Amino acid sequence: MKYILLLFCGIQFFTLSAQISPDKIDIVRDQWGVAHIYAEKDSEVAYGLAWAHSEDDFKTIQSTLLAGKLMAGRQFGKDGAGIDFFTQFIGAPDVVKEKKDELSPEFLALLDGYIQGINSYAEHHKDEVLNRKLFPVTDDDMLTAFVLSLSAMSGADKIVGDIVTNQSFNNPYVGIGSNGIAISKNKTTTGESFLAVNSHQPFEGPASWYEVHLNSEEGWNMLGSLFPGSPTIFHGVNENLGWAHTVNHPDKMDVYQLRMHPDKKEHYYFDGKVLELEKRKAKLKVKILGIPIPLSKTYYQSVYGPTLKNDNGYFSLSFAANQNLKAIQQWYEMTKTKNLQEFKGVVSQLYLPDFNIVYADKDHHIFYVSNAQLPVRDPNFNWKNVLPGDTSATQWDNHHAFDELPQYTDPKAGYLFNMNNTPFNATAFEENLDSLDFPAEMGFSLKDNNRSIRFQNLISQEDKLSYEDFKRIKFDIQYPEQFQFEEEVNIIFELKPKDYPEIEDYLNILQNWDRKTENESIGAGLMKVLINNAKGKEIDKATAVEIVKISQSQLIAEFGTIKVPLSELQVHKRGDKEMPIDGLPDVIAPMYTKKMGEGLKEQTYVGESYILLARFGEGLPKLESIMPYGASSKSESPHYTDQMEMFVNKELKPMTLDKEEIYKNAKRIYHPMLE
Repeated sequence: MKYILLLFCGIQFFTLSAQISPDKIDIVRDQWGVAHIYAEKDSEVAYGLAWAHSEDDFKTIQSTLLAGKLMAGRQFGKDGAGIDFFTQFIGAPDVVKEKKDELSPEFLALLDGYIQGINSYAEHHKDEVLNRKLFPVTDDDMLTAFVLSLSAMSGADKIVGDIVTNQSFNNPYVGIGSNGIAISKNKTTTGESFLAVNSHQPFEGPASWYEVHLNSEEGWNMLGSLFPGSPTIFHGVNENLGWAHTVNHPDKMDVYQLRMHPDKKEHYYFDGKVLELEKRKAKLKVKILGIPIPLSKTYYQSVYGPTLKNDNGYFSLSFAANQNLKAIQQWYEMTKTKNLQEFKGVVSQLYLPDFNIVYADKDHHIFYVSNAQLPVRDPNFNWKNVLPGDTSATQWDNHHAFDELPQYTDPKAGYLFNMNNTPFNATAFEENLDSLDFPAEMGFSLKDNNRSIRFQNLISQEDKLSYEDFKRIKFDIQYPEQFQFEEEVNIIFELKPKDYPEIEDYLNILQNWDRKTENESIGAGLMKVLINNAKGKEIDKATAVEIVKISQSQLIAEFGTIKVPLSELQVHKRGDKEMPIDGLPDVIAPMYTKKMGEGLKEQTYVGESYILLARFGEGLPKLESIMPYGASSKSESPHYTDQMEMFVNKELKPMTLDKEEIYKNAKRIYHPMLE
């Protein structure tokens, strides 16, 4: 009966929306299998995007949709139930109901086109559907998934996990990095401006990039990447401009401990009054032995926001990502802008809860903003810590305006960058902003990292860059002179080898290493093992010696020697295809790895992911890109691994926004449902 009701609701929904004819949509596949979608209207392009992306990775798209429909527990068991609880806890379904009417008709039409495409693909490929109750999906399901995703990107999922498990918590922002680089024509030998879109995301899963080109007769012509389930590109290049995103680390999340009444259960003090918590229950279904079992979990709502109880008391969360729906609409509007003024006008709406933006355009402007929705906070409190939850003094209503955020436009030095480092190191030192000019309670990071320090060292040596210079810097894999890891590994490099005969050879190799993380480097191999063993440790001299001893014993036990190159310790792998790869954590072109089995050998899973390089000069921008594996996540596809070798060799494939050229060189042209 419930399935029939859902089906009826889906039929009613599509009766009210404009039906899209698939034969008006062209999906043009190039030699790499990348989809170029052409149609008259943006909504039709979104339909084609949904269809093409589903052809390449329908399984991952469904994981996003299952979360938006509160069905993750049904499909994925206990872990999925945790997602369903988090989605309800942050109020994602509620914000959709309350804020949906604020979305523009243009965006709702786009979303509708995407939903029609997804539902149509599911109808025509029932053998690929993970759960028959998932479809048809609605715009509410999609919007709920967006709120969930943005809240998780803001770190709310980690805070909730820490509260549930009685862990200590402060700011949750730990990332493995992304790069954005913009170079104006004043600093290039060609008179062009350069842009590097270089996010470091997982290679597979709900947060992996999908490369696509979207083109309509309504002014949409954008190449870039998006996450599974998105109707628009998140970052990339259109005919006039482009931008890169990196994760930033201001204080985006506030946690409050409520002061509870000693006698009245579930009552708390606020401004001298006693208030009652609003009690709520998250309804869950968890697949156990193949059967969905109904469960519920209690949570609360206080004046500060969603609230949980643990052994230490009651804690409330307040953050921006679950308070509006317009972030995804803003991304769509960003893709349609034509110049810096229009772009700033869209970005200044501040619907994106966070993310640095590094920008370049054909007019040779470059721009960077450490974008975030940051509350105007009382400076008398330490907002990095858990806050007192009994006073309106720690409650906020307003956000800082766009003009109050750290940002740069057209610096004289001719370059801007961010590598998840402080926004107060974004260009030449003499032009960098002063952190003291910004309220401390904004919480912007003051830290640099290996990538940002190495980049500054390289760029400062260049008067002007050729495009090859630009690529050489972007693909650099050498650490700076002083390491900038959270763990103080520099102590290991200060040990005198002769004082430690048991590990003398290991220290000599390491300390004479050129710090290049090439796959045939023995020093890089030793460093990889050392980094793994040092992770999360407070390092003094004694600990440093112990870390080296452990690393040495592991290598000897597995290989019979410490002279093991990086190529023996990490590979880039998908399916049956496997090859050694350069890069270690936090070099400019980094690689992060995970266990393959019992030994030391590991495989990449995150790091250099979607790379798009653009040159803005005369005519359309000149573009090159690469993906870690290929355009498709289906193992039977010829594009499952066809970009792997180029990716490993730091080679890029030519791309274009030119319609005539794309059609001329197309390998396949077809309509959805008529492949």
